[in-house]
Formats: sequence, C-alpha cells, structure tokens
Amino acid sequence: MLVYRVFPYLDAAAPGEPGHPLYEHHPQRGGRIDHPEYYVWYLARHPEGACGESFGNIGRWSDPMFEFPAMPGARRAIGTYEVPDDLRICDLDDPRQLDRLGLRPTQVVTRNLGVTSAWGHRIWAETSPPVDGKLWQAVQWWSFHKPTWTILASWERPEFIGLEILTLEHPAIRAAAKALYRPL
Repeated sequence: MLVYRVFPYLDAAAPGEPGHPLYEHHPQRGGRIDHPEYYVWYLARHPEGACGESFGNIGRWSDPMFEFPAMPGARRAIGTYEVPDDLRICDLDDPRQLDRLGLRPTQVVTRNLGVTSAWGHRIWAETSPPVDGKLWQAVQWWSFHKPTWTILASWERPEFIGLEILTLEHPAIRAAAKALYRPL
C-alpha cells in the first residue's frame, strides 16, 4: 500500500542523515504517539492528508512554509513510501478496537501527548506469540484536521519510492488547502 509523508529534504543528505527521506530522528518529540524507546513513521494514506497534517495549523499558506530553517538549504518535500499490504494495523476507526482498548474517540484525536502516547505505547506493547511477539506493526486513526484523511503510525520502516518538492502549485497542497479552506 502506498503512503505519504512530508519531511524536510536536503539534496546532499546521505542515508541516515537529516534531510534524507529515510532519516529516523531519535528521540522524537511531539508526535501523537512518540516514545523515546521506539521510532514511529507518521504517514498518511493520501498525499493531501500528509500535507494537511503538516500545514493544517497554518492559517494562510504561502511559500515560506516549505522552508525548514533548522536545516539550512532544506525544503519540505512529500515522499511516497510503500508498506506491505498485510501490515498488521490496529484501526482506531473501528469501534470494536476502541471498545477493546477502552478508548473514546476524543482520546484518540486529542492533542494531549500524555493521553495519546499512553494509548500508542499500549498498542505497541500488545503481544501475540505466533507473530514476531508483536500483535501490531502500525496503528491508524483519523486526522484531527479532516476526519476523512487516514493517518498511519508504523513501527516498521516503509520502503522509499520517491519524492516531490512541495510548492503552492503541487496538487496535494492545492487539494489539502481546498479541503481545509486555507487561502494560498
């Protein structure tokens, strides 16, 4: 299955370095289910979802939002990745999973890191002896910005397929801006 991610891209970055499409930033801070002991790949099922998640808090979208000052020369890009079709995903849009986990929808979508990292760690720690010891390889939920966008957090590294540098004319930016009523 193809998935998408917005990240700061630096053309000269080697694998493993900041700015590379497969760079893993340790420790992460501030993502919905971040935890210092494991890395999470935040991905979206649709390109506009990745853009909307990345820029949704900005009221007016303009070219400077694609710059990444913490990394001189970097510009935000959208990466296309692939995860296996049989990836074991805990779907929090399934009421049975919410019930099983004792979660309310508001606990999933809240922007309270203490709440979301707790349920994220609980899902990550669920075990299943017949399959590598872990029951889940990923968890998915709906976007805070637009519930029809599915967000995926994978504990498995996706395969990098390709990237496109983002501009205001990029189709995914235009679609996300339209969906979120953001002026360009």
